[in-house]
Amino acid sequence: MATIETASENPLLPAPRPPQRPLGLFELVRTVKDNSIATFTDDAYNLDFLDRSFLWAHAYIVNDPEAIKHVLLDNAMNYTKTRLARRLLEPGLGQGLLTSDGETWRRHRRIMAPSFDPRSVASYGPLMTEHTEALLTGWDQLANGAELMLDQAMMRLTLDIIAQAMFSADAADIADLVATGVERYQIDVRPTLFDLIPLPPWMPRLRSMKFAKQIFSEFDVKIDRMVTERRAGKIERQDLLARLLAARDEETGTGLSTQEIRDQVITIFMAGHETTSLALTWTLYLLSEHPGVEAKLHTELSEVLGGRTPRAEDVPRLRYTRMIIDETLRLYPPAHTLSREAMAADEICGRRIPPRSVIYVVPWVLHRHRKLWERPDRFEPERFLPERSAGRHRFAYVPFGAGPRICIGAAFAITEAILILATIAQRYRLRLKPGHPVEPRGLITLRPRNGVAMVLERRT
Repeated sequence: MATIETASENPLLPAPRPPQRPLGLFELVRTVKDNSIATFTDDAYNLDFLDRSFLWAHAYIVNDPEAIKHVLLDNAMNYTKTRLARRLLEPGLGQGLLTSDGETWRRHRRIMAPSFDPRSVASYGPLMTEHTEALLTGWDQLANGAELMLDQAMMRLTLDIIAQAMFSADAADIADLVATGVERYQIDVRPTLFDLIPLPPWMPRLRSMKFAKQIFSEFDVKIDRMVTERRAGKIERQDLLARLLAARDEETGTGLSTQEIRDQVITIFMAGHETTSLALTWTLYLLSEHPGVEAKLHTELSEVLGGRTPRAEDVPRLRYTRMIIDETLRLYPPAHTLSREAMAADEICGRRIPPRSVIYVVPWVLHRHRKLWERPDRFEPERFLPERSAGRHRFAYVPFGAGPRICIGAAFAITEAILILATIAQRYRLRLKPGHPVEPRGLITLRPRNGVAMVLERRT
């Protein structure tokens, strides 16, 4: 792991050192539990297709954009969520959009899509900036040069935003429950040897899935009570929960059950606030190490906003701000690994794919692939200029997935990240605390192992 000591225009960015050889089974299990992005050897960043099978388990890493398109779009019906992903996520998330498949997933996607269309996303803009302004008001009470843990601040900010958007007046209690539960789930629910080897489902696991379910037990009780009260007409709100309660499938006319609403709510919380908070944490860290990029950001914010609070309609004009976010998602994608399981035999990159094979599309690797990106290990937002993006394959960059299962909240996350970054950067610079180690750690999402300790600097 390289430690960054001083800022420069092209500092060495933190990343795990690739192992010298493919890891043995027990070493792989140990490394995956601690940091899954540390398992990729150097050839993963150079080759289109890698065979990572062991014992009787067929597993492949795919970096060829056309092959990725085949898996995620052209032949998506043949590729389902893997048993490992479901085993790790379903005890906490249930049958939400991240874990469900088939007709259940299609029905839920149809019902939820209107809540994340462009008009709906824009309506959340004032909420996003209002909470960010409240955060900055708190920072204003601190001395110039004060230290704070940026990852914790961004996590709480985005959690408060999604909680308010979803539950309005009930947001504070829900946010506290989710904050505690998500943290425990990330650290405690990790794959074991019995998860990585495709053993029969009746085989025992080293960590009971009952434990995973218990993490959100208090949250479940509160959601059940809230849904019951609203369905009884005792409480009326204009929030995302109200939309889910009222939503109907345009094809069948059916709505969501209480359990289905619970599963979608926790999924939105886990995916909705976590990914944006991590994107902002990595963005503000990268800006602290690249003062030239930060200066260009300040110039754009001055020209477009002139010191006022940004609005959703400003987002299309904040082009460089968007490029910064896009480049951060390239280097440090919160959803660092996508996995699919083949239902029937297939062919990828000229190789036969047996049924039940696991295909890994790894944004952490794909976005740093040396055949696809020029200077892949550098932070260069300008690579997303239209003229430089024109020849890039659509499936070389998949921070939100791709195909029919692309993240339903992608537009919400991008809008939120741009509005928050624009609001913060107009008033503050953040500098990495000298000597603080920064290390990306692949858990369920891509988190900084030691957090990100920052020093606040007010802009004059």
